[in-house]
Amino acid sequence: MKTDTKQKILAYIKENKRVSAKEIIGHFGLNATGIFRHLGSLIKQGLIIKQGKPPTVFYLPTNDKKQISSIIQNGFIWNEHRTGILPLSEVYCPTRDVFQARLDRLLADCLHQFDENLSYLLTAVVGEIGNNSFDHNLGNWRDVAGIYFAADLSSREILIADRGQGVFATIKRVRPKIKNDIEAVRIAFTERISGRAPEQRGNGLKFVKKIFEQQGWQLIFNSGQASCRIESGAVSFVHDKKNIRGIIALIKF
Repeated sequence: MKTDTKQKILAYIKENKRVSAKEIIGHFGLNATGIFRHLGSLIKQGLIIKQGKPPTVFYLPTNDKKQISSIIQNGFIWNEHRTGILPLSEVYCPTRDVFQARLDRLLADCLHQFDENLSYLLTAVVGEIGNNSFDHNLGNWRDVAGIYFAADLSSREILIADRGQGVFATIKRVRPKIKNDIEAVRIAFTERISGRAPEQRGNGLKFVKKIFEQQGWQLIFNSGQASCRIESGAVSFVHDKKNIRGIIALIKF
């Protein structure tokens, strides 16, 4: 029975990718002491890893650790924390000019490691996603203004996250009849529409989508309970169990 419960916990973590002990306890309805004993055993077996510090701790399948560096993982924790906390200065862009300076540095670093085409396209899509956060949340940040911006060129991963209003709130300003997060995210990536009406803009995320399709890069863009995923040129819009307030964009190139 103990082994069966432990395997069910492992399967639940693998299915949901990243969960808290509270979520696991609530799902199985078991004693917290027993759950933590199983979690400790799974960690010792190398089947899961523990991320963060109390009271914000998550459990992930081991293979996710190999795919996402710690500086990227911390961006997820920052975005999902129940209250706003200032990130470390090296990954925090409180204003657009700070973000632009970091973007210029990213370009310079990329040009030292990659070819010009990749370097300029990559910084262009990063710039579009990051600037969207500032464009659409001006005066409307939930708590911490600005974005979390981390790049790990050794693992070829970049993360942009904000604690803003999210895509649904942005699109609903100009499309008041939209029903859910998936519809809002799909519109943002496929239609020419601006969340800053009456401005005639709105090509930013369509441009991002096109570049990822052409280059075969991977994008996981979450907002609310919706995710836009682009991988190997294929695009999908799916429901996500987690409710991301604001946005998280993970780029793998």
